[in-house]
Amino acid sequence: MPLWLNVILQVLFIAVIFLVVYNFLKSHVLYKLHPNKWIILLLSIASFIFPPVIAAQFKYNLNGTVLQYVFSAVFLILFLWFIDLKSGAIYNSGKKTQKDIKIKPKAKPGRVNHVNHEKNNKNNKKNKK
Repeated sequence: MPLWLNVILQVLFIAVIFLVVYNFLKSHVLYKLHPNKWIILLLSIASFIFPPVIAAQFKYNLNGTVLQYVFSAVFLILFLWFIDLKSGAIYNSGKKTQKDIKIKPKAKPGRVNHVNHEKNNKNNKKNKK
């Protein structure tokens, strides 16, 4: 299998797994939390920058290790959480907080009697003439 195909399949596989895990976390855990969106963005940026810096400091190669995928997952989850916080979509996802209200017109109680009474008066006047 060519190297480019191996890389594309690996990226697709990891992306699908991360999205499934994020949607699970979003629907069960993250919607309960109400953090500041800018703190989440800062944590996301830190999780993107610090792992390579620390690996370079200790001269450790992260390529092909499980840590590479863990750091990527943490970054993606934090960044997607920031985007959901920014748009407000995390708190509206699939849960209706209010029922649909239907306005039904009410019949006026004296209207029917009033209309019938006017018809009777008109008929009585015609009969008297």
